[in-house]
Amino acid sequence: MKIVHIVLSENFAGIEQHVDELLSNNLLSNPILICNDSIADNFDKSITIYRIKNIRRKSIFGKYKLNKLLKTIDPDIVHTHGSKTASIISSINKNKFKHIATVHGIKKNKKIYEKADFVIGVSRIAIEGIKTDSKVISNWWYPELTKLRNTKVEENSKYALAIGRLEKVKGFDLLISSWVNIHTSLVIVGSGKEKQNLINLINKNNLSEKISIVDGVSRNELIEYYKQASVLIISSRDEGGPRVALEALYLEVPVLSTNVGHMQNILPQELLAQKDNQESLQSLLENYVDYMDLVNQEAIFEFITNEFSIAKKISEIKEIYHSFLNK
Repeated sequence: MKIVHIVLSENFAGIEQHVDELLSNNLLSNPILICNDSIADNFDKSITIYRIKNIRRKSIFGKYKLNKLLKTIDPDIVHTHGSKTASIISSINKNKFKHIATVHGIKKNKKIYEKADFVIGVSRIAIEGIKTDSKVISNWWYPELTKLRNTKVEENSKYALAIGRLEKVKGFDLLISSWVNIHTSLVIVGSGKEKQNLINLINKNNLSEKISIVDGVSRNELIEYYKQASVLIISSRDEGGPRVALEALYLEVPVLSTNVGHMQNILPQELLAQKDNQESLQSLLENYVDYMDLVNQEAIFEFITNEFSIAKKISEIKEIYHSFLNK
């Protein structure tokens, strides 16, 4: 079974980490990846990597070179990640191999995925409306995480935590504006182009003593923030996942969220706010944030541990591969 994964991003971020973890955790016995040269060094050294220069969607020469490379590799299945990659492969594939495409986020134009033989979505919303055989296989908690239950947490140092890119879609502006009546401190961990705007909003609402933004936190350092968190808050306007919610719940940190991605399949309705609705988010936060010690999510912690492991997700993806190869 020869399967090639393709990512054509210029930066190593969420999608690329997703692929790296799949291929370095025994999804395939001989993992093969085609990716941009600019991100190749970020992937696990056990992966066979073919480096290429960035390809534009309409680049005839770029597509020609990629097609030539694929002929040399001669895969049974090409598994693409992201809309750009799916579009490029769909345009050059003439039934030479099976094409499986993963949708990682919420896309306005989903028709580009309909030329694939099969579509995987990280949530039901991500693949909603796509007229191709599909299945939801959600993200997983970070495979190298270790449970925190044996870690002694200082009760007086707890705060609410939010994590993500400082971009409009993450809804941190809504989160900050919803914090005016909450006593618990809030730490936002992330970097991005909205940072200064969010700092200005914090100052405008006189919340600088209660809300802080921490930039430049590595994955290894992030675990220390989870250790002291009383709750993780997802304020996103839209999400394919979100994965940080899975990480927090695996680490037995309670979560409150907007109704995005797969959160409606994880949390009860009373712990969800309407997305892109500050009034709804503020009501949720005021009802729960200062009283998280009264919220019991033990059953959810166990559910996430069992149902959202990378081992389970790899098993589900392998079933799809075998179904095509056995036809």
